[in-house]
Amino acid sequence: MKEKKDCKIVQDLLPNYIERLTNNDTNKYIEEHLNECEECKKIFENMEKDLKLNNVKRDEREVKYIKKYNNKLKFLRNVLLIILVLFIIIIGRKFFILTNLSNKANNMITLNNFYTKTETYSNGQMSILESYNKDGITLGNMSIFSENKNPIKMILYKSKTEIIALIDNGETKTLNTFGDIIINPIYFTGENIIENIWIALTTSVDKVKLNDKECYLIRDGNTEKFIDVDTGLAIKMIDNQNNRTTDYKYEFGVVKDSDVTKPNTEGYTIVEQ
Repeated sequence: MKEKKDCKIVQDLLPNYIERLTNNDTNKYIEEHLNECEECKKIFENMEKDLKLNNVKRDEREVKYIKKYNNKLKFLRNVLLIILVLFIIIIGRKFFILTNLSNKANNMITLNNFYTKTETYSNGQMSILESYNKDGITLGNMSIFSENKNPIKMILYKSKTEIIALIDNGETKTLNTFGDIIINPIYFTGENIIENIWIALTTSVDKVKLNDKECYLIRDGNTEKFIDVDTGLAIKMIDNQNNRTTDYKYEFGVVKDSDVTKPNTEGYTIVEQ
């Protein structure tokens, strides 16, 4: 009866014994019993064989899983690498285009003789600004047309010594002085590397034709900006959100001294600032 009880105890301990989870005293007890009991010894051998077989199968499954995992990881890494390369190529292309346009625009705006014309249409209102710039002197003529309103006409003048604005709204004529008047060619590319990188990241840049003129279309949200390929200057901007369209025109080296003569201020009332 005692032997049967010992067999049950040993057989219950065999899995832990095979896994080497039992202590030395227990191991000694089990081994002494196995030396004396053929039945338990046979059970032990079969159990050990099954466990080894299960371990081999488990190891094979683990190896297959690791290989499968590594293959997936390798595939994902390659996909990410391809995406990164494409991203760098796309951003690099846009950055190169924007930098080239910036350089051209910077060269153009340093010229001291140019004529600009800006026409803006927005919600039933149209404004036209013609600007003559020569040797640091600027003369601008602006007209603003609105529905059911008298047109407003403005003459903006800036020299090295004075700045004035003549405003005629159809009822009164006033002469104002302003802190500054800057009328320069317009460009929408960045002024430095950081700005061009940001524009390249946040906008789309496509080469298109506008009125048979090659330009780059920069889309930024609801805004479309058309940049002249040759000069880097803006030739059109469409603001869809505010329903506003602006056209730009430039001519260089055509302004004469007579185009920037100080306007006649007779008949205008001076407005104190």
